[in-house]
Amino acid sequence: MSNGLALGIDLGGTKIYAVVTDKDHHIISDAKVNTPSGKPPEETAAAIAELGRQALASAGTDFASVDGIGVAIPAPVDPETGDCLHATNLGWKNFSMKKIFRELTGREVYFGNDGNLGILAEYHCGAAKGFRTVIGYYVGTGLGGGIMIDGKLHCGNSGLAGEFGHAIIKQGGRRCGCGHRGCAEAYCSKIAFVKELKKKVFKHGMPTCLPAEKFNAQSRNIKSRQLAKAYLAGDPPVCTVINKGAYMLGVAAASAAAIIAPDCIILGGGVISALGEEMYPVFKRSFDDHLFGIDPAKIQIRFTELGDSAVALGATVLARRNGKV
Repeated sequence: MSNGLALGIDLGGTKIYAVVTDKDHHIISDAKVNTPSGKPPEETAAAIAELGRQALASAGTDFASVDGIGVAIPAPVDPETGDCLHATNLGWKNFSMKKIFRELTGREVYFGNDGNLGILAEYHCGAAKGFRTVIGYYVGTGLGGGIMIDGKLHCGNSGLAGEFGHAIIKQGGRRCGCGHRGCAEAYCSKIAFVKELKKKVFKHGMPTCLPAEKFNAQSRNIKSRQLAKAYLAGDPPVCTVINKGAYMLGVAAASAAAIIAPDCIILGGGVISALGEEMYPVFKRSFDDHLFGIDPAKIQIRFTELGDSAVALGATVLARRNGKV
C-alpha cells in the first residue's frame, strides 16, 4: 500500500546522501554516509541500499511501501533501458545497476545522471520553477550539468546530453581528465583549480595563504571552503585561478545559450555554494560579452535553491514519475 512517500539517493564521489520526501517534495527524513573507496560495484550498491533503508526507517516506512525509488549516479544512464552499465569514475564496467537494485530492494529502481537530476529538481521545486527551458551548471570536483526543454529532461543520444563540462570552449586548450583539450571542466572545476594553483605556487613561486596541510604539491582536490577563505583574503594565485574559471564558465554558458536559448540558467555545486556571489560578476560580464542574439536581460541566472539536496530530490521526482521525465 502506497504511503505517498518517495526515496531518492545521490551517489557522489565522496558521500552517499538519501532523502525521503512527501508529495510536496518536503524532506521527511535523510541519511548520509561516506562513499566506499575502491570497492567493487556490488559492495557500493549494498551500501546505497542500506543507507536508503536507514532513511526509510527514520520515516517509519520501508522499500515495499514507498511510491518509488530513484538513484542518481555520476555517469550517463541509457534513456532506452534506464540502466547504467558503465561508470568509469567509479571503476564500474558491464555491471547492471537495475538488476542488482531489484535484487536488493525487491522494487523497480529508477536511475538518472546526477547533473540531470539536479536540474530536474530545481525545475520542479527549486530556483527554476515556472520557467520552460532551463540549463544548469554544477561546479564541484568536476563540472556537471543538465537540460530541461519545454518541461522535459533532455537526455539525448546514449544519455549524454548536458555534459557541459566536456564542451570544448578553447581549441588546443588545457588538457582535461577525459583526454581532450579545451573542455570547460579543464577551466572551471576544483580539479582544474588545483592543477593551475600547483603551477602558480610550486612552479612559479607565487605566495599563497592556503595551509600546507590542505594544499601541497601532491594535492589533487581541495575543499571549497578553503578556496573561499583564500579568495576572500585576496590570495593572488587563488583569485587569479577562480576568476579565470568564472570567465570561462561565462564563455561556456553563452555558447550553450546559442544552441538551447534557455529562459533560465541555474548555477550550483559546492564551489558556487562557497563562492557564487564572488564569482558572479566575472561570470556575468563574460556571459553578456559572448552571448549571441538574445538580450541578456531575457535570460534569468539564478543560484540553486536546493543546494546539496538537489540531486537526491531530483531522484525522488524521477521515481514518482516512473522514470518518465
